[in-house]
Amino acid sequence: MPLFRTNARRPRLRARLAAGVAAATLALISAGAASAAEVTLRFGHYFATEDFRGRTAQYLADRIQTLSKTIKVEVFPAESLVKGREGLQATAQGTVDMYSIYAGYITGQAKLLNIFTLPFPPASYDDAAQAKFASDPEVREVIDRSLGRFGVRMLGVINSSGDVGMFMRDPIESVADLNGRKIRGAGGLSDEALRAMGASIVFMSAAEQFLALQTGTVDGIATTWSSYVNNNLATVAPVHVDANLVRSPYLLIMNGRKWQALDAEQQKAVEQAVAETITWSTENFKAEQDKLYAEIKKLAKVSQDLSAEDRARIDELMKPIYQGYVDAHGEDGAKLMELWKRYAGVS
Repeated sequence: MPLFRTNARRPRLRARLAAGVAAATLALISAGAASAAEVTLRFGHYFATEDFRGRTAQYLADRIQTLSKTIKVEVFPAESLVKGREGLQATAQGTVDMYSIYAGYITGQAKLLNIFTLPFPPASYDDAAQAKFASDPEVREVIDRSLGRFGVRMLGVINSSGDVGMFMRDPIESVADLNGRKIRGAGGLSDEALRAMGASIVFMSAAEQFLALQTGTVDGIATTWSSYVNNNLATVAPVHVDANLVRSPYLLIMNGRKWQALDAEQQKAVEQAVAETITWSTENFKAEQDKLYAEIKKLAKVSQDLSAEDRARIDELMKPIYQGYVDAHGEDGAKLMELWKRYAGVS
């Protein structure tokens, strides 16, 4: 009897063991799948962490990690991984997964984006107008097409440069004094404007500006108010030429392969984080700019306004640069210029 009962239990025992093994195997597979879904995004930029643009980047990183428990974002500020002017190439190659990049830095490769570097824009082309222009569907189509050739996806415009000023080692009497001066340019067509005024353009990263000014490698720089204040540039460029050379957006770009590797929920979290970051940046940017302008007025030993004669001369020098953009890019250029004038309030 006992032997019979023991043999009878063996099939049930084997069934329970098999079920246990299957459950354990399924749990291991599920754990592996969960682990495989976890991803790290390397996010590079060239701003100081206390800079508003650096804080915007960190805000985005924090929001992504809050909205997705499977994404970790490693932020590399102040060109600690990739220099700003190399941001597009590095993102395309996968050296970084995301980069917040000044549009003027990538116009050498994506020349249609020079629409964002038109020099000496009118005062009516403020940051709100620029944001509307950059988000216009027809403009976005051109951006996406231009960057898509590099295997890069644009996620959004998360910052503005605000006013880009000129800061000099020594005072100038008028824009005619820029003739023969070595200027660190801001990129794109704004460099063409400085050349039209006789300046020689020197290319360098944001991190190199202080030393270049200190050693006399350059006579002046074109840079944002944020960079001037946060990088202590007033000590080596005490003269502020109070004129807006260019207003350009910062594009948040991402490696296309990395984007495709994210699952649908992760992509949704990133897109939501970008939208929230744009809102946060827009709501806080004006107050930040007002504070920076007050700091510039306090830090700069000399603040020079352009005379009416200078402004008239600049307007004449800029006309062929604007027309040259249209001529160089045909139908696309004409369409973008028309849209830009509409948002800039230019007849």
